[in-house]
Amino acid sequence: MISRIRSTRVPGLWGIKYLVRLIALLVVMSASQRLAAADRPKPGTEKSKSAGRAGFIDRLLESSWKKAGVNPAKPATDEEYLRRAYLDLLGRIPDVQEARAFLQTKETDKREKLVDFLLEHADYPKNFATQWTILLIGRGNQGRMVDRGALSSWLRKQFAANRPWNDVVFDLVTAAGSNKQNGAVNYILAHLEFDAVPLTSRTTRLFLGRQIQCTQCHDHPSNEWKQGDFWGINAFFKGLKTEQKTSVNETGLEAYDHTELRDEPSDAYVRFEKRNGLAGIAFPKFLNGQKISQGTDVIRRTELGKLIVDPKNEDLSRAFVNRMWAHFMGRGFVNPVDDLGPHHTPSNPELLDKLAREFQESRYDVKQLIRWIMASRAYQVSSVKGKGVDKEEGLFNFLQLRPMSPEQLFDSLLTATNSHRADNGTQTDRKRDAWLRQFLFAFGNDEGEETTSFQGTIPQALMMMNGELLRDALSGKPASFLADCIEQAQTQARSPEAYMVNQIYLAALSRYPTRKEFQQAGRYLASYPDSLQVLQDLFWALLNSNEFILIH
Repeated sequence: MISRIRSTRVPGLWGIKYLVRLIALLVVMSASQRLAAADRPKPGTEKSKSAGRAGFIDRLLESSWKKAGVNPAKPATDEEYLRRAYLDLLGRIPDVQEARAFLQTKETDKREKLVDFLLEHADYPKNFATQWTILLIGRGNQGRMVDRGALSSWLRKQFAANRPWNDVVFDLVTAAGSNKQNGAVNYILAHLEFDAVPLTSRTTRLFLGRQIQCTQCHDHPSNEWKQGDFWGINAFFKGLKTEQKTSVNETGLEAYDHTELRDEPSDAYVRFEKRNGLAGIAFPKFLNGQKISQGTDVIRRTELGKLIVDPKNEDLSRAFVNRMWAHFMGRGFVNPVDDLGPHHTPSNPELLDKLAREFQESRYDVKQLIRWIMASRAYQVSSVKGKGVDKEEGLFNFLQLRPMSPEQLFDSLLTATNSHRADNGTQTDRKRDAWLRQFLFAFGNDEGEETTSFQGTIPQALMMMNGELLRDALSGKPASFLADCIEQAQTQARSPEAYMVNQIYLAALSRYPTRKEFQQAGRYLASYPDSLQVLQDLFWALLNSNEFILIH
């Protein structure tokens, strides 16, 4: 067996012989794509001590389940909880060592300890900085005036320090100075076109959960918002000035260096056209009707920031809680997550209001909010529909299945395969950019909106199966996962085959193989002269399975 493992020949992944054998392998592996195999190892049955920290969430959820006459899904297994926790907090799956360490421990509070560990992990602020960079400025190229790296770095520091969310929002809305030295400035710079119309709508959506952009042209059709509400917020951004700064570069020439953003006192009003053809004007006015001075004695953006983070303004905490709930559950109390207007009734209004109040009383502690959500019964149920369980999306009695984001998928493939180690990380950034471009769809509206999709289309499936990233991962390069697995298996005197099968399942699916999967994989290893090719076939199939691609 060991002599066969030493083979380093790269298999013909797209040969006819390979495809025939792969079809047989995929048939055998059908159980691995079901998220709840009957013979999967059962987790410990001891109750997590962390449940008390989310007691108010569970009480309100259980009350809604009882009222609706529905039952919750079964508790998630340790394997399910481990994988979803890593994806939600770190933006990637656990590596083999991390998975093995968690699954082997018998501590009754292991899940609570896992959450605390992940919240202190270096990948936690990196992951949330990535998410909020996308929310704030999108994935597309914003031009030289927007320093994407500086914004991402600034956000990473905020999440690492666990700064109160109201402070983070205030700094984003009022940011001034150099966009290189103060990364928050780049949020404002990215949306100043069209007289700051994109900045107006994005600020209210992200931080207040209010989609007032349609009132730019007309009154809202299903609530009391008027055109003046939109332009009243827009007036807060009058007085903004930008200046591009140059410096001498390495060639001795003057070149662009950074952009300066500042506020000049202004008494300007906004002029807008009404549907009846008449002209309207608006001075700064918040959504609750509160006004500020119309003179030059105030800095308008500073006043807007104060109004947004005012403790009396419940929209700030409600908007963030709804967005975070959707992040962890796959669905918010209100959907879309940034449309909490009076025309949308939350699926569980009592829980949304209670969680928002608790978040505000915790001084907008983001990590505490995360602990509450992840300790809740709603987060710890399975995504598998059991007998007697009706799937009611708005009741959160099961965990919503959702595809990984492109960033999660890329980082999870790197984690599973160690392909970034094989090339010393030199090509990782290039590969990431090329990867993300394949999922980016830009809408041509005045806000530069973007969305991404990985829904299993044929081109996406072919990219997964045959793309450069997966091809490199399966090449057996030195320092890659397969190369390390083969080398370490040679030290396993009792059963190198068992070691390799376990490693591959832990790497790809964060669990051990079922009894049936283990027996079938072992027979394949014993049946073919080129064991390396069999391992590559198995790994390829697991990485292309629904169980790998979905968060469950």
